[in-house]
Amino acid sequence: MSLPTLHIFNPSHDEALAAGYPYYYPSTIARQLAVEWALLPALWAEAADWVWLPEEATLPEVQLPWLSGVRFVKGRKLNEHFWQRERVGRIEPWGWDPLLRHQLRKTGAPEALLPTDAALAHLRALSSRETTAVVLSRLLDAPRLQGFRLTGKSVVAQTEAEVQSHVDQWGGAMVKSLWSCSGRGVFCVRKTPTASDRGRWNRLLREQGAVELEPVQHGLLDFALEFQATEQGQMDYLGASLFHTGAQGAYMGNRVAPQADILQEIEAAFPDFAQLLTPLVEELREVLSQRIAGHYAGPLGVDMMVCETPAGPALLPCVEVNLRKTMGHVSMKVAQRAIKPSAMPHALRKLWYFCTPSDTIPERGVTPRH
Repeated sequence: MSLPTLHIFNPSHDEALAAGYPYYYPSTIARQLAVEWALLPALWAEAADWVWLPEEATLPEVQLPWLSGVRFVKGRKLNEHFWQRERVGRIEPWGWDPLLRHQLRKTGAPEALLPTDAALAHLRALSSRETTAVVLSRLLDAPRLQGFRLTGKSVVAQTEAEVQSHVDQWGGAMVKSLWSCSGRGVFCVRKTPTASDRGRWNRLLREQGAVELEPVQHGLLDFALEFQATEQGQMDYLGASLFHTGAQGAYMGNRVAPQADILQEIEAAFPDFAQLLTPLVEELREVLSQRIAGHYAGPLGVDMMVCETPAGPALLPCVEVNLRKTMGHVSMKVAQRAIKPSAMPHALRKLWYFCTPSDTIPERGVTPRH
């Protein structure tokens, strides 16, 4: 019988990676989400596993079936006595970062369960949007994907002159910080940048050393392909997830539906997707394995977007690579377990669109975004 796992939902993960040091203090919204969505790991935890909850988090007054068998430890009760008493075999957070490791060390967590400095450094480097540029370039050039209507371009700029050059060349650009999440750290620059635009990209250049630039696209549909990277360096494909974003690109929620319905919705926006899916997954398996094998094992997702072009719908096959658990992974688990909205606390229920096969997600925001 395997030892139990301690699960942690740490929504400050992407912020902490951007900060790059262990004494970062999470933003107000990240601290709020850590409380509101603290029960999320119970969706994928096994019986007898533990979930670490913030002190302010509350458990439902009514016992919910999907919480059955999962154990919870709150706030400061995760301490040396806990680690001495409970035989925990591994720790599985939303994502590893220096802040979380620092917090766990303060609780007395065994060093054997924590990532090393080298592992965290590799994870931070691979989580940069520089990975997006590499993966997108590989997909666009892949022989097995030729003949499909693909679109997109991604460059990493290190100077203001480089940023301005691409804005001039493309007639505008999406400017993205190397580390950010849920649409934050991303802004659209039109053909003639404002003083505010210049100030924002110069701040990112100072703080992160570079920015990622992409031409402005008109998005029609957001979705992702979800994977699990194994310790042996393999990339196991788990399925597709469909999510909704607001007009400014902020995450609004995932659709909960069977895989057949998710794929049908993607194919409705991009009819070639049924034929493209298998070679696309195989290409992603190869490029992701080559880039991260030996440096990361765990869940990851590749965000994609169906875009409107003069020639018709086209697929932007890599908007972002997330080396952590994603809401896509979670929505797939909710669908697999057939959990109904009524069995969800309100704070969690609003994360998803629980759809029947005939339903569709809300209309996508029309502001150019990716």
